[in-house]
Amino acid sequence: MISINSTQTACILCGNMRVFSRQWKEKVDGRGSVVTHIESVCEDVECQKKVDLKFSEMREKRAAGEERRKIRMAIKREKVATTQ
Repeated sequence: MISINSTQTACILCGNMRVFSRQWKEKVDGRGSVVTHIESVCEDVECQKKVDLKFSEMREKRAAGEERRKIRMAIKREKVATTQ
C-alpha cells in the first residue's frame, strides 16, 4: 500500500492553515485498489463558503466545456459520415 504523508495546507483564499474535516476510503471503480480521501477545510467558515462556491463554478465551467466538446465531436463525425 502506498501511503502519502498528509501535510498541512494553506487556504487558497486567505492563507490560513486548513483543518481536517473527514476521511473515507473507496475502491477504484468499485473494486481493486483502495484510495483514502482526506478532506480539509478552512477554519474560517465564510472563507470556506467562498472556496466552495469558487470550486462549484469551476466544475460547472468544466462540465459546460466538456458538453461543448461532445457536441463539436458529434457534428464532426456527422460531417465525416455524410461525405463518405
